[in-house]
Amino acid sequence: MNNKLFSEQLRQIKIDVNDNHQKFAVFERFSDFAPFVAEHYGSDKKILLIWESYYTTSSKSWDIINFPEKWYFDSPQADIDGIKEFAKVKEKEEYCRHWNFASKMHPKGIDRKSRTFSNVENLLKKYFPKDNNPFEFCAGYNFYLRPAETSKTIGEKSIDNEIAAKTLKEVIRILTPEYVVFFSKKSYEEFKDYKKEFPTVVFKAFTHPACRWWNKAYGKEGQSGKDRFKDFLEKKVFNTTA
Repeated sequence: MNNKLFSEQLRQIKIDVNDNHQKFAVFERFSDFAPFVAEHYGSDKKILLIWESYYTTSSKSWDIINFPEKWYFDSPQADIDGIKEFAKVKEKEEYCRHWNFASKMHPKGIDRKSRTFSNVENLLKKYFPKDNNPFEFCAGYNFYLRPAETSKTIGEKSIDNEIAAKTLKEVIRILTPEYVVFFSKKSYEEFKDYKKEFPTVVFKAFTHPACRWWNKAYGKEGQSGKDRFKDFLEKKVFNTTA
């Protein structure tokens, strides 16, 4: 299946919210938040990478973002779309829009240099053809669908967790990944009860790539987040140490 067909299926996702059987068309309302599915996804390993959330630095957007019901259901679509103007995003290409995951993983993505993504990319490079962007063989996504204020972690509410988890379930059903890798312990904890619905998928969580623990040893293993991710790739995904 090519990535265009994946994208079409992802944009058709609808979920029930609050058990009221009202279907919420997630990526009709938030089209830029749909997962990025790279050109060569599935040509080797099928790896879905999950980060935490988008964020906004514009105070003009906070009166929408800080109220979950307003953000998900009540604000006119024009208001939601208008927030992109506050970030001064004028280009039409997906990889030029901050609130589109192509900006994080596309070879021309404007947010590629952030440690949040470059630290992951640098470890993946070993396992894909030389001079290729390793993200071109993966899919990627932010778990939460309501942005955080500035660069802080999201102050999630129950509805955020419900919408995020139910949406990710549908994303996994469509993309059928072999590995789902979380770079947000918060996101993993909110989703872990749903893992049993996907018995053939390997789920794994790591510390955020931009936090201090990515390079600092911690926990019983005495390893950094970077070393834990490296071991996971070598031993579980690509079996290069066998």
